[in-house]
Amino acid sequence: MPLPPAKIQLAIAGPTAVIKITGRAAVERARDFKTAIENLRATGVRDVYLDLSECLLMDSMFSGVLANLASENGPRFTLVDANARVTDLLDNLGALRAVRLARSDDKVPELGESAELASLPADKLATAECCLEAHRFLMDLKSENRSKFETLERFLETEIRELSAAAAKSGRQGPAIP
Repeated sequence: MPLPPAKIQLAIAGPTAVIKITGRAAVERARDFKTAIENLRATGVRDVYLDLSECLLMDSMFSGVLANLASENGPRFTLVDANARVTDLLDNLGALRAVRLARSDDKVPELGESAELASLPADKLATAECCLEAHRFLMDLKSENRSKFETLERFLETEIRELSAAAAKSGRQGPAIP
């Protein structure tokens, strides 16, 4: 039986945000996370603490989204209490160097009440595009990742073309793949 999608809690105070991820940081919530970080960046948030004390695992899509966001001109990411499974994956993908690591006893801001981050409406095309972007970033980040994700890249390119064509037929326009 698959694990349920992650629960994501968000608290903001000035230029700082704390995001707690409970469960499985995976494809189902990666777009939600990316959109939330882009919104935080637009409002001037400069430091994001990711409380991963209850995050069981992180998949390659979520890792790629995190690494891409951390490498852009945006907030600094500090991972708090990330387990070995998460840090090993990030290290193996070459993404660990884009973030800082902290333990819960390190100074992590207490921002008060948090709110649960709502899930974006299901959108296969947007999810496939986000997944492709995340994996292409990982492939560019570390040459060894190319062989890990090249088959997935081809699959996603095909899926995006098919979903875009279906959307165009139904009157909805999707972006073309580069």
